[in-house]
Amino acid sequence: LSVGHKTAVLAGTLTKPKIWAEPHSVIAMYAPVTIWCQGSREAKEYHLLKEGSTDPWDRQYPLESLDKAKFYIQHMTAYFAGIYKCYYKSPTGWSEHSDTLELVLTGAYDKPSLSVWPSSAVTSGETITMQCSSSLGFGRFILTQEGKHHLQWTLDSLQSANREFQAHFVLDPVTAIHNGAFRCYGNFRNHPQLWSKSSDSLHLLVSGKNP
Repeated sequence: LSVGHKTAVLAGTLTKPKIWAEPHSVIAMYAPVTIWCQGSREAKEYHLLKEGSTDPWDRQYPLESLDKAKFYIQHMTAYFAGIYKCYYKSPTGWSEHSDTLELVLTGAYDKPSLSVWPSSAVTSGETITMQCSSSLGFGRFILTQEGKHHLQWTLDSLQSANREFQAHFVLDPVTAIHNGAFRCYGNFRNHPQLWSKSSDSLHLLVSGKNP
């Protein structure tokens, strides 16, 4: 029985694989990253698919006595940025595809600037606006918060009167969860997985409400 990789054999009997990246799915230029695919202990071979490629982008055998395989990228570049899925082959056939993994490269373009209005020191419950701007014609800006919450927002850019491209991220209301450092990035619509260098970090200090 010959079955193409797009066909799931004995649907429902094979565990759907999981895919993730370590240390993160947003990786700086030239930094290492590992894509993991976890399926079943019955898996004999794991395949990695990259969007835009018809053939498996890479294939690996499972690690000894484990139900997963790793795809190691020693130096992250624009070539590796993209959308990935994985699947595996077992004695009973091919598994279904995993959910998608978006692998993003940062450092592809010059950094934007990040500012806040009215102040970076605010009281919980107030409203602030963070502005990410650049002279480059970015189609979108991405605002991220460092730390355990990993908050992220994306907005389309607008061109201002001074011909800068910018986006205004409104946090309303600000809460204690927003305490910490923020950065922003820009990208172009035709290459959404290629982000600019990070802006300088902006630290937000949120105090409790006044009695």
